[in-house]
Amino acid sequence: METRRPIVIGNVAGAMEDCPHAMLRQISDGQVDAIVGDWLSELNIAWNANRKYDDPSKGYEVGFLEQLEDCIDIIAAKKIKLVSNAGALNTPECAAQVKMICEKHNQHHLKVAYVRGDDISDIVTDPSKQDQLGGIVHLDHTERTLESWGREPLCGVAYFGGWGIVRALQEGADLVICGRVTDASPVIALAAWWHKWSHNDWNYLAGALVGGHLIECGPYVTGANFSGVRPYLEGMVDLGFPIAEIASDGSTIITKNPKHAGVVDELNVRAQFLYEIQGTDYINPDVIADIQNIKIENTNDKDRVKVSGAIGSPPPPTTKAITVSIGGYQAEATFYMNGLDLDAKERFMRQQIKHAFKDSNFTDLSIERYGSSVPNPSNQASGTVSIRVLVKGKERAHIDEKIFRTRIYALRMQFYAGYHMSLDFRTMSPKMYMELFPGLISYESLPHQVVIDDRVIDIKHHGITQAPPGQRPSYETAQPTDLAHFGTTVKVPLGAVAHARSGDKGDNCNVGFFVRSAQEYLWLQSYLTVDRVKLLLGEDYRPSVRVERCEFPRIWAVHFRFLDFLGGGAASSTRIDMLGKGVAEYLRSKYAEVPAQFLSNPISLG
Repeated sequence: METRRPIVIGNVAGAMEDCPHAMLRQISDGQVDAIVGDWLSELNIAWNANRKYDDPSKGYEVGFLEQLEDCIDIIAAKKIKLVSNAGALNTPECAAQVKMICEKHNQHHLKVAYVRGDDISDIVTDPSKQDQLGGIVHLDHTERTLESWGREPLCGVAYFGGWGIVRALQEGADLVICGRVTDASPVIALAAWWHKWSHNDWNYLAGALVGGHLIECGPYVTGANFSGVRPYLEGMVDLGFPIAEIASDGSTIITKNPKHAGVVDELNVRAQFLYEIQGTDYINPDVIADIQNIKIENTNDKDRVKVSGAIGSPPPPTTKAITVSIGGYQAEATFYMNGLDLDAKERFMRQQIKHAFKDSNFTDLSIERYGSSVPNPSNQASGTVSIRVLVKGKERAHIDEKIFRTRIYALRMQFYAGYHMSLDFRTMSPKMYMELFPGLISYESLPHQVVIDDRVIDIKHHGITQAPPGQRPSYETAQPTDLAHFGTTVKVPLGAVAHARSGDKGDNCNVGFFVRSAQEYLWLQSYLTVDRVKLLLGEDYRPSVRVERCEFPRIWAVHFRFLDFLGGGAASSTRIDMLGKGVAEYLRSKYAEVPAQFLSNPISLG
């Protein structure tokens, strides 16, 4: 088979409502073969469900269309392929809007296709259809089922792989609109189409999966959300979006346009690799990638990092499915305290609030204190902490303005010394929130289709699968080194020696720590045990949280997954850090006995 040059794929969005000029800049300032973006997350699946509930013609990401409006002429002129998941919960309508943009700009020749079948609302709302597919079990707790969830499903989506996109491209599509495909599927599909891979080119597909994973969050791999940003601060504004150059063997170069700000080196690529993974097996509807021995290394050229070493095998017969239900309504208020006796002030406030709402129908009353006051502060701001009060109710009437806002505002003359609060009273009005059930559904049984040129093309599953991995392996290091071997220690923040990145998947949070040398890794492997990380979590650790541990030796990383940690997940959590992005930085700030030999060039200064 003829070997083609690597396909050059530019990312133009890492989240909903991302940088509005990212697409225009990516296609104008350089040469890319294709562009992708990740406009979807578990959070805005829930939000789009809310929008579609209010208006059945909505439920897709409007921000994508606004970007496309500015770019369609350049896309046509440069013959750039585009694959987008902005269809969200209303892919046909999003595709119709894309066609209208093409017609408005006299780009009638551009072919628009869309992938359908991922909307499984008819299944999640009908237990008999679930039974026909063998049921829908919880992603992490297989003893739980959707039927036993106890919520009334509003809608549901299944996570599709990339072969529908491949077929659309083979049929000549220029713009492919998807709903809930996996985050990396657009990249996998473009690489498979470009290189003419087969369904069973497992290693190639696994490599593309990792490449897609690395660029899916946009600037997260060009300098954003990186614990080692301090040396690069000069000029770190309006960061460029990443590019993946995927070779015929699946190996990938991660880079960016040299005209754009940011940095791509092996450290921040390692950080993004560890973001939101769930262990050493990366499970996708098209391939399972064994990523334990992934290799990430700088090349001789600036801002170009090579990624290789993923090993592929057949996927499971199931895929992830998210079911959305209306959880209820919530409202919140924020208060501030400063000065002395903060613990007494907080207690004074708590007892006042609990008394005011003692007869309420709240399903949740959360009172959380954030921040700490510095001694002898140089200004009032540095001596101030916040208190967030959040309430939930099954019905809007349970937390309406007369119950929550009126009662809590009436307390303002009875609070602690120096009381002040946010005057944004809009947050005190009830707003709907959603709850999510992450499950597994038979992928082979779902109708996977492509619509192009008014034709409907069925995408037949290849049928090559293997049993799902089951509970992910968790282990301590095989041959720990006696910590005394590393000599004198100094009590400093763990982040002086270790980078880290954290993220969410449903109610789970992952944290990956990594260091800069083989000797530091020997120490990290031995120091960061499951018990140690529980201690570092401090009061945030609960016995109900299962902690899993694994290692990535070729990138000097130790990875943890905290199951059932985020208070139900982003759509319904009462945590401010509902996405778990700050957990890594919290753990890096915790003090550890670090060998003095590793502190000549600390990562962070505290």
